Amino acid sequence: MTDSPPLRADAQRNRDRLLAAAESVLNERGVGASLDDIAKAAGVGNATLYRHFRSREKLIEAIYDKRINGLCDGAVRAAESSKPGAALVMWLREVVVHLTESKVLREAFMADYDGPAGVEPPQVVAWHRAIDEAATPLLAAAQARGEIRADLSATELLALTTAVARAGDPARAGHFLNLLLEGVVPRESTTRGSR
Repeated sequence: MTDSPPLRADAQRNRDRLLAAAESVLNERGVGASLDDIAKAAGVGNATLYRHFRSREKLIEAIYDKRINGLCDGAVRAAESSKPGAALVMWLREVVVHLTESKVLREAFMADYDGPAGVEPPQVVAWHRAIDEAATPLLAAAQARGEIRADLSATELLALTTAVARAGDPARAGHFLNLLLEGVVPRESTTRGSR
């Protein structure tokens, strides 16, 4: 995830418009959406787009950075909840929404990635690490209160959540998550030691 110096207010507005337009245009037109289409949808010229993002890959990376930062911030806030189990469940729902809504972005990013085949891009590795690190304290807080199974790691929970989000019809992802959560929330009998 990238850190950059603060922008002037007008430059920040242009950058925000480009990010919003890029996400919208990519979702509407798919992987083949052009940078010209994105600049036009944002109401800026191509030069402005290239001043902010030197390539399509960098533009998509910035969209993902923004989404991942939002998820990480949400996990930090959720970990402070007085009901961390419920907060974790709500956060996992946000993760599922992110995954189902970012399918085209993921495809576009991978289509533009020019690194070695079969090797996960470093940006993707960093995004996964950031989400895992954000989820760990939230999961630990829920486990400490007995609201989530104690034998589950953040990596396992996120892998299961990702599988749920990518399984079949995105419209059913919420239902699939409910089924998954039935397995990770302890039942009254298991919390007392009987199985």
